[in-house]
Amino acid sequence: MRKTVNVKIAGIVAPARYDTDIPVKNGDIVIVESPNGAEWGEVCSEPIESKSRHGENNLIIRVADERDLNSIKELKAGAKRALRIANEKVEKHKLEMKPLSAYYTMDGGKIIIQFAAEKRVDFRELVRDLAFTLKARIELKQIGARDEVKVTGALGPCGEICCCVRFGTCGQNITIKMAKTQGLSLNPQKINGMCGRLLCCLAYENNHYAETSEKMPRYGSEVQTPDGRGIAQDHNVIKETVNVKFNNGGEFKVGCYKMCDVKCKGGCARGERQ
Repeated sequence: MRKTVNVKIAGIVAPARYDTDIPVKNGDIVIVESPNGAEWGEVCSEPIESKSRHGENNLIIRVADERDLNSIKELKAGAKRALRIANEKVEKHKLEMKPLSAYYTMDGGKIIIQFAAEKRVDFRELVRDLAFTLKARIELKQIGARDEVKVTGALGPCGEICCCVRFGTCGQNITIKMAKTQGLSLNPQKINGMCGRLLCCLAYENNHYAETSEKMPRYGSEVQTPDGRGIAQDHNVIKETVNVKFNNGGEFKVGCYKMCDVKCKGGCARGERQ
């Protein structure tokens, strides 16, 4: 049965999905077929059953053997030299761009250089200069702020390696609505990552927040608890708890209850109609 895994080309390109008919596991070095021809990459996820249409994802050709690994070692050394030369040439041509990474295809005939720039750059002279110096076909690829962090690596505000580096793409657009769903402050310093864009983890956690919040009682609705009837207050999605206010003869007190111990009266859950 065909499987799908995420592969980081040359160990540095943002992970992409590849299909395989051969057994592979997380951490394997593999040879893949891509639009650039044969390339090497590192598997960065466990295999799952493929749900893609035939031909939708590129294919893994084989797990790298000893001969492949020796070639990859030479290609990586050449790529370091190429990146150093690319930075020198950019400075020479006085271009406003920052080369971030370089890697060769498996045949060594083409080198792809990823760079960051705030605006469009005319790099035609740079390409000719690099092709003459490196004796290879040159492809310059501009990447965005998110992909720049994926290439260079960074620690998020949580202290862990950034989600985009560890897990690759989240597979969906990240929106400010996700921050609102999770009850977060809309302060950019709180919800933006190291790339200056919205945190990837907003997307990873959004389904849990949305689904759990739908089951929570609305603020101000009447609920039944093990200690009697009360009025629902705020709730904690992570702990799945609800604060409930009780009125005992004019004296108010608040108790905290697990969501499973709180029953809505008259359809007060967010997912139910009043």
